[in-house]
Order: sequence, then C-alpha cells, then structure tokens
Amino acid sequence: MKISLKENVAVRSPNWLGDAVICMPAVRNLKRFLGDRPLTVITSQKLHGLWSHCAFVDRIISLDDSKKLLSSTRQIRQEKIDSIFLFPNSLRVASEAFMARIPQRIGKKGHTRRFLLTHLCTPVIFDGDNVHQKYDYIEMVRQATGESDDTLPIILKEPLKKRESEIAIFPGAEYGSAKRWIAERFIQTAQLLQKETGAQIRFYGAEKDREICEELSLQVPGSQSFAGKTSLAELIQVIKSVRLVIGNDSGAMHLAALLRTPAVALFGSTEPRLTGPMSDSVIVLRKHVVCSPCFLRECPLDFSCMKKITVEEVLASCRLAMNQ
Repeated sequence: MKISLKENVAVRSPNWLGDAVICMPAVRNLKRFLGDRPLTVITSQKLHGLWSHCAFVDRIISLDDSKKLLSSTRQIRQEKIDSIFLFPNSLRVASEAFMARIPQRIGKKGHTRRFLLTHLCTPVIFDGDNVHQKYDYIEMVRQATGESDDTLPIILKEPLKKRESEIAIFPGAEYGSAKRWIAERFIQTAQLLQKETGAQIRFYGAEKDREICEELSLQVPGSQSFAGKTSLAELIQVIKSVRLVIGNDSGAMHLAALLRTPAVALFGSTEPRLTGPMSDSVIVLRKHVVCSPCFLRECPLDFSCMKKITVEEVLASCRLAMNQ
C-alpha cells in the first residue's frame, strides 16, 4: 500500500499516555520519510506536554475538547490537513477525520469504520518476535513509506539536574484496580527503600489517585504526595530526573522507558509482551497465573497475579535497576 502522501501530513495520536509513547517509533519513522516536509500530531489537550518534547514533530494541534466530535471536527478542518494516519482504531476518530474533509485517511479496518477510510492498512502479522503493540503503528507507517525502525526515540536530550535522592512511586493505574499492586506492599517497599537508600519518597499520580497516594504517604514518614498536583510536562521533568520510578503498568512506566529512567513495573491483568515498556531501563515483574492475562479492569477471582509479587522481589529489582 505505497501512498503518495500529500503536502500536509498528520498523525492522530492515541488518547492514552502509554499508547502515545508506544506509537512514537512510528511517528519518528514517518517524519524520517517526510524529511523537510512538516509533520503534525493531533492530540488531546492532556497529551500536549508529551508531544511538545518530540523534535520529530513540527506542529501540534491540541483539541480543545476531544470528547466532543463536532468541536474536534471543526478545529481539525481549519488546519487544512491533506493526509492523516489514524492510529486509534475507533469509529469516533475515523468519523472525526471524515467530517473534517481530510482527503487521505489512512488506518485499519474495524469498528464498522472501513467506509470512512481512503487507504486501508493490512493488519500486522504477529509472530514470536513482533507481538508488541508498537508494531501495529510501525506497520501502518511502513506500508505507506517503507520505514520500519522499531527503536524508541530519545527525547529531552538536554541534561537535567538529577535528583539522586528522590524515588518516585506511582501506585495508581488509570485502567482499573486489576493493574494495581497491593497498597500495603507499596508502603513496605517505600519504608524499606527509604531506610536503605536515605532517599526522599514521593507519591505521584492523577487526580483520581490522590486518595491512595495521600493514604500511602501518611504511612511512610517524611514522604509526600503530589497526586493531582503536577501537569504532564512537570511529570516528565520529574521522571527524567529521579533516581528510580516504581509503579504499575501505567503511563508513568512508559514515560520512564521513554526517558531511560531506572524503573520497576508491576504487571497484573495485562501482558508485558504486548504493552510492556520499550526500554531496558525498566525491569518488569509479572507472575503468570492460570487466568492471566485477563485484561479485566477488576479481578473477579483472588487477585493472585498481583499477590504473588512479593516485597522482597520488588526490592531486589529496585536495587538492580538503580545499579544498572
């Protein structure tokens, strides 16, 4: 499916932070193909702080209200986009591009949206090596351009002052409770790391994580909760500079991978081979049980996939990550 791309090329970014990081190799590949021609990323407002750090993106269109179809459509139409890669495989995003009258609309079929696309990408053939979600996006760009580099780009090349005395813990996960390690074990891990390293422990997360982060910080003397208090741009600076990140399968884990920050990621209901971090800076802990991966938001059984991850294992992984 070699396409003669028109002048103004855009990518519609996924709305989830982790997915946006996962699609970055494909976006970098597209820019490599375009050369001096401009590349635009269309994204929700909440992810503007991520894409603004990418040197391979020339322009960012932050949708004023990505949840309102007509509002998004009007905003995109004003930008005079000629060709667009629709990374989210949803009817909503395809409708957005169709109603914005973008001449070339490139994407995968599914969700009854095939008639809204002008160029249909062949789904990636997953095998023992190419199972990660990043290959979905890479293959879409490869079919149009021939570019297929699967390495993770480097952003924030400028040096930051390292906060070697800080460990950042992310106990939440936007997807659901099935992805969250046990609160008491986060507390034990934080207390032991604080004693062992002398590091400042800080808990981070979205506004919805404020309660759990404040609860945990009360149990770890001297720690602080910043849940709901940092923008994405600020969070990127934090993760880039700290000594270690600990968290569940979440956007923070993907940011740590993108920024090459030492991290330990705890997987429960999801599958790291599919959506795991794309950098060796992140150590993954996952216990494969008979019902995993279930991909459920809440565990209907005994939560054994997370219960089997012990504090001792997490501590050992933290020591390894910090010494890499």
